[in-house]
Amino acid sequence: MKTERATRAGAPRRGGRAGDKKLSEPVTLFAAIEAEQHEALRAIAFSERRSLADVVREALTGFIARQPARRRLVAAKR
Repeated sequence: MKTERATRAGAPRRGGRAGDKKLSEPVTLFAAIEAEQHEALRAIAFSERRSLADVVREALTGFIARQPARRRLVAAKR
């Protein structure tokens, strides 16, 4: 008896992971964080089907956006 392979309808899969973005000038960041922070970030990434790196980039973007403009300019010049 032959079985047929089940196929999913929808767009074909692309290489790479869902949510990955091409970064213009990627820099690898090594940072020690608390276990609870890591678990929270992992849970968010898993529930939103995003990479951990994407969640961290979004968090950093939000943090930087809340800083006063003058402080951001000084930090960028370093």
